This record gives sequence, C-alpha cells and structure tokens, in this order.
Amino acid sequence: MVMKNIPPLKPLISFRSAARYSSFTKAAHELNLTHGAVSRAVKQLEEYYGFDLFERRNRGLYLTGKGRDLAQIVEDIFQQLEKKSEAIRQKESMRRLSVSCEPSLAMRWLMPKLDKFRSIDPEIDIHLSTGGGPIDLTSEGVHLAIRRSDFAWPSHYHSTVLGKERIAPVCSPAYWAKHKNTPQDILHTRTRPQAWSDWKQISTDSPDISSEKYFDHFYFSLQAATTGFGMAIGPEPMVRDDIEQGLLVAPYGFKTTLADYVILSIELPERNKDMAVFIDWIKYELNLPNS
Repeated sequence: MVMKNIPPLKPLISFRSAARYSSFTKAAHELNLTHGAVSRAVKQLEEYYGFDLFERRNRGLYLTGKGRDLAQIVEDIFQQLEKKSEAIRQKESMRRLSVSCEPSLAMRWLMPKLDKFRSIDPEIDIHLSTGGGPIDLTSEGVHLAIRRSDFAWPSHYHSTVLGKERIAPVCSPAYWAKHKNTPQDILHTRTRPQAWSDWKQISTDSPDISSEKYFDHFYFSLQAATTGFGMAIGPEPMVRDDIEQGLLVAPYGFKTTLADYVILSIELPERNKDMAVFIDWIKYELNLPNS
C-alpha cells in the first residue's frame, strides 16, 4: 500500500524540536545535528506543504499560523507514539522491574542484598535507581518506589506498607566507650535535617551536644559514625548489619517514628507476580514492626 499523503517523516523530528524551542540552534543541539541540517529539514517540509512554517521577526524565530497548527498535530502524534511504544516495550519486558529507592537505604541496605534476591528468582531483572521523596512513576519509567511516608503521593498510586520506621542514635563502640559520660559530637544529614528533632520527640534519652557536623546524606553521616567521628541518627535497616558486626552500637536503643516505609506503584502489585514476589521479599528482609 502506497502512502501518498504522508509527509517526509525524518524532517518532522527536526521540525518538532525547532517548534518547541523556537530555535534551529537549540533543536540542532538536542538532536545532535548541525544548524544547517535542521534548517534543510524544515525547508523540505515547507516545500512539501507549500507554505512557510516559520518567520523571522526582530532576530527571533516564530511559528506561522499554519506552522503552529502543524506543530500541535506533530506533537500529539509523537506523544501518542511514545506512550504506545513504551507500553509495548514494557509488555515485552515483563520480567524487568525498575525500582527506585532512597539513596542511603539503597547503598547501605538494598544493594548488598540484591544478589540474595537473584538467587531466589534469577528470572526477575531488577534495575535499581536512587531517589528520595516525590516521584513521577510514569515519566521516570519506574515500577516500584521505596520511600518513607513523609510526603503526599498522587491518589492513583497504590501504596504497600512495609512497616514502621525505627531510628536510634548510633556511634562506634570505641567512641561510646570514650564519650558516653561527656557531651557528644552530633552528626546531621542535610537530606533529613530534622532527624535529631524526630528522635527527641520519641525519646527522653538525648545526649548533650559538644559539636555539630553536617553531611549531605545519611550514608555519609553513618560512615562517619563507624569511624568514630561522632553520633548519628541511624534508621534501623541501614545500621542493622553494622551493629551485628560490631562496627556500631545503639546505646539508647531503637524507637518507632510516625513514618512508615512504603512501596509505591501504579499497578496493583497483586496483579503482577514479579512485583508481588519482590515486595514480599523486601518485607521479609526489612523485618519492621507493623505498629
């Protein structure tokens, strides 16, 4: 079947980008082409349609009325194509699970355990990325997001509660032996600056402060704590192994916060066997209280 009324397709890509940016230069940069290549592509479309798509005014590039109409049609078609292509790609890779996890939890707890999960179900391919707080599961192509429940997510997301968060001040055994009767060097993290305030709200056991130091992530503050740098707030999953190995101690014990660990998804996990298997494994490994 000959498609007589279909415009040249390749130039449409250049036109779409040029229309979005109102610039051949920016379109060329986005598409890794030359300015001349984008200009020629637009010229090819103008010859096909028989009218100008852009006009230059005051050193700026502007869509004509007909160019604006075509740009909207092209944008709608490409967006639909992208969505349908992503749906087909996901259908063809049902054994692939894209998982987003809070950075420190991923580095200190999940990543070291993924080999254990692969031994349980080697057919499920886990693609792990890191991120904290709100997430657009659709635009980021993520099936599951492991988060603390300290923000509001869209109403159409499904949330699976993994258990209550437990935290404790932690430090190295040598640091505690030396400083347990003196004010402490307090280690803060900028990704959760209220962590020590959260502790004070749920416990009467709070050390006096000798100094305060700040780190970008929990991961760094906990690493500093293991080396005797001071005392940090440790979420229980992130420090469990270090405590068992004698690298850290939690002299005041763990307390339960008001937050949960949750897994967010668009699809109901019960309808996807791979999601259900992974979530059940996460729940088992985290081993957190439900209340």
